[in-house]
Amino acid sequence: MKITFNNTIFSIEKTGGISRYFICLIKELIKNKLDVKVISALHKNKFLTLLPKETTTGLYLPNYPLFKFIENYNNKDFNNYINSKSTDIIHDTYYTPKINKPKKIKKVITVHDLIHEKFKDYYRNSKNEISKKKEAFIDCDHFICVSNNTKNDLVKFYNIEPDKISVIYHGANHLTNIKDNYDSKINDPYLLYVGKRDRYKNFIFLLKAYAKCKRVNQNFKLVCFGGNKFNKFEKQIINELNIQQNIKHVKGDDKILSTYYSSAKALIAPSLYEGFGLNLIEAMSFKCPVICSNINVFKEICTNDAIYFDPKDENNLIHVMEEYLFKDTYMKNLAFNSYKRSKNFTWEKNCNETINVYKKLI
Repeated sequence: MKITFNNTIFSIEKTGGISRYFICLIKELIKNKLDVKVISALHKNKFLTLLPKETTTGLYLPNYPLFKFIENYNNKDFNNYINSKSTDIIHDTYYTPKINKPKKIKKVITVHDLIHEKFKDYYRNSKNEISKKKEAFIDCDHFICVSNNTKNDLVKFYNIEPDKISVIYHGANHLTNIKDNYDSKINDPYLLYVGKRDRYKNFIFLLKAYAKCKRVNQNFKLVCFGGNKFNKFEKQIINELNIQQNIKHVKGDDKILSTYYSSAKALIAPSLYEGFGLNLIEAMSFKCPVICSNINVFKEICTNDAIYFDPKDENNLIHVMEEYLFKDTYMKNLAFNSYKRSKNFTWEKNCNETINVYKKLI
């Protein structure tokens, strides 16, 4: 069985959750002795450089703008490949229109979330993104969704037949637990926030609740890992709330992230919507308790092994933080139970279930 992946997400993301998903999946497919190829004429993705050279094609340039002619060049290169080489499955990495595949080749698309559909006003390009999806979906033979919540959204917005959708969870075992590999330079107890902070991520809500909760901000720093540096608006809010001495932004590789998970009092995830929740299961795999919004997908992923709050009610988050952060025995038990829960999420399992999808199509 030969699986071919296109370049789309690798020309958009330097790093990121979607490209990480594909790299972890591809590594496992290679372990399973499948014939895998990533056709990537020009890409900027750091993760992709970690794959064996014989698995990929093309050139890595860490910085270049997303010009339309580059997108067209990559798509043309991919179409030339699939029409000149034999393959069984095309796994589209990010809603690519105009894939000119022969009918005998089956196409799979992984749907991570329906952000642009649910939050159209948050993005200037929502109309364009939705249009791309509609076109990419036309000849898709099967969809993989990263959660039941995403599956329900896909059915709702695009009227996809449920029988054409498989739910396959991400893995959590891509990070290596080396606690003392990196000096975090944070001597004080801290709460951890991981990832981007804009729009539906609800980060400003977290800042306001944290600032109001004196007992918490006097005992815990707030560390924000990943994403861009604080922007002008975020800095303004932080200064107005007078918590600039409590907040730290850090960036780094997976080993550094592992250290922050290992030493945090808890991960705080205030999102209004997500397709999955990779940072939650990452935290759980390091026995880092999770305090997260009570959205459906988080409850699906964490079940009873997290502490929930209303992401639109600052006082509720304040109450939750004051109620649980100082209960050491409770937090230790939660950490242990969530660690056991994280063992259900492995890339080996993700890969095996994905292979089953491929086999059913050919």
